[in-house]
Amino acid sequence: MAGQLWVSREDADKRHFGQLADDAIARVEERLQLHISLLYSLRAFFEVAGTAISPQTFAEFVAGLELASRYNGIQGLGFAQTIATTHTDEAQRKLDARFGRPLTIWPQTRQPIRTPVMLLAPQDERNRAALGYDMYSDASRREAMQAAARSGRPVASAAVRLVQEIDRDVQFGFLVYLPMRADLSAGTGLVNDTSGFVYAPFRIGDFLNAALFEKPHLPVHAEVYDGPADADHLVYTLSQAGGPDSDRLAIWREIEVAGRTWRFHFVPTQDFQRFGSNYPAALLATFVLILALVLALLTLVQARRLEAVAALNRESQRNLDQKDLLLREMNHRIKNSITRMLSIARQTARRSEGLDDFTDRYEARLHAMSAAQEMLTRSKWGRAEIRALLENELKQVFGEEGTDLRLDGPAVEVDEIGAQSLGLTFHELATNAMKYGALSTPTGSLAVSWRLADGHVTIEWRESGGVVPDLSTIRSGFGTKLMDAMIRGELDGRIERLVENDAYVVHIRFPHANLAKRQVVPGSRL
Repeated sequence: MAGQLWVSREDADKRHFGQLADDAIARVEERLQLHISLLYSLRAFFEVAGTAISPQTFAEFVAGLELASRYNGIQGLGFAQTIATTHTDEAQRKLDARFGRPLTIWPQTRQPIRTPVMLLAPQDERNRAALGYDMYSDASRREAMQAAARSGRPVASAAVRLVQEIDRDVQFGFLVYLPMRADLSAGTGLVNDTSGFVYAPFRIGDFLNAALFEKPHLPVHAEVYDGPADADHLVYTLSQAGGPDSDRLAIWREIEVAGRTWRFHFVPTQDFQRFGSNYPAALLATFVLILALVLALLTLVQARRLEAVAALNRESQRNLDQKDLLLREMNHRIKNSITRMLSIARQTARRSEGLDDFTDRYEARLHAMSAAQEMLTRSKWGRAEIRALLENELKQVFGEEGTDLRLDGPAVEVDEIGAQSLGLTFHELATNAMKYGALSTPTGSLAVSWRLADGHVTIEWRESGGVVPDLSTIRSGFGTKLMDAMIRGELDGRIERLVENDAYVVHIRFPHANLAKRQVVPGSRL
C-alpha cells in the first residue's frame, strides 16, 4: 500500500509535468509559426512593392508590424538578393546608393553566386552590422537556402553565430529563409533561379525565453539540442535551476523547426507544484517496517531457541561418539601395550646375559612406559611440547636403547587438545613402525622433523632403511582411522601417507593459534 501510494503520486507528478512539457512545446511551435507568417507577409509585400524600395519604406513596413511588442524573440526581417559573383561591384553600388553611405559586400567567397543582405529592419545598431553580409558564403546558411529553394517553403539553418552578435551577451542563433522566385513558373529548385530570400534572424535564447517564460510562467528547465542529443549539438540551456528529485521527472520532446529537428530535455524547476506529499506513504511504510522488524525479532528468538536445542542434541551426540571412540581407543591401547610389553620382553631376553639382567632391563623399560603414560595424561589438562611428546612416546615404544631415531625442530607448545591428539598419533605411528615398518628390522631408522610457518605446524615422519609398509593395509586399519580423526577432526588439519625413494613418509599439517615460539633447539639423537 505504501509503495502504491508512492508510485501513484510519482505517476501523477510525471503526467502533470508531461503536460507542462507539451504546453512548452506548443508555445514554441506557436511562436515559430507566428514568426514564419511574417515572412509570408514580407514576401507578399515585396511582390507588390518590389525589392527596389527605399530603406525608409521598408523600415516603415516593419515598424507597422510592431515586432518588439507583439513578436518578441525575433531580431528583425530582411531581404538577401541573389546575384552572380561577377556582379558584386554593381550590387555594392546599389547598396551604397540605397543607404547613402559606403557599404561593403563581405566576406570574400569562391561561390558562383552571392546573397548579400540588402534590407534589414528595424535599423538598430545590431542589424546595421549585418548589411552587406553574403550569407551564401557560409556553409550552414547556404545549405538552408538551397533547401528552401528546392522546396519553396521556409527552411531553418543549423545553429550559427549571427553577425549581429556584437555585444558581450553572445548566443547561438538561427535563420529562417523563404525564397522569392524570379520567375514564378520556374521550378528547377536552384538558388540562382530565385531573386533572393526574405529571412528572419533569431537568437535562440531570446526566442525560447519569450516562448516559455512569458506569462503564464512555466516551471520548466530545458536543454535544447539542434539534432542529436549530445554535447556537440547543445545550442542553449535555459537558466532556470532544477528542483529536488528533478531527474526522476525528466522528459524528452521533439519539434520540427522549419525542416530541422530540435530536441528538448525538460526537468522541473523548484516552482513545480507536486500533487501531494510523500509523508502518508512514508508513514505507512515506517509502520509496516516496524511491524516487520518486530515479527523478524520474534522469529529470530524462536530460531535461536531451536538452534540451541539442535546444538545441545549435536553436543550430546558428539559426547556419545567421543565416549565410544575413547572406549575403543582404550581397548586398542591396552592391546598395543600388551604387544609392546611382549615385544620388549623378547628383545630384552635376546640381549640379556641372565635372569637378573633380564629382570633389571625389563623393569626399567616398564617404568619408562609408565612415566610416558603419566606425561601424556598430564598433557590433556595443560600444555606440552611437541619434542617432549615425541620423546616420551618413542621411549615408551622403543625403550631407552632405540636404534636410530632423530628428532629435529623448534620448541613448540600445544594446548591440551593438540597434546592429546599428537600423543595418540605419535603412539600409533611408533607402534606401526615397530610392528610393520622400518624399525621392525635392525637396519631401520626414523627421522622426525617439524617447523612453524604461516600459523601452521608441519610435521614429517620419515622411516627408511627397512621394511616399507603396504599403504593399502595401513589405510584400512583402526589406528589409521584414529589418526585421521585426531588430525582432521580435532586439529582441523590434514595427514598424508606416501612412499618416497624406499622410505615411508607421513606428512602432518594443522593450524595452530596458540603456538608458543621459543628458542630453536638443534636436532638431537635419542
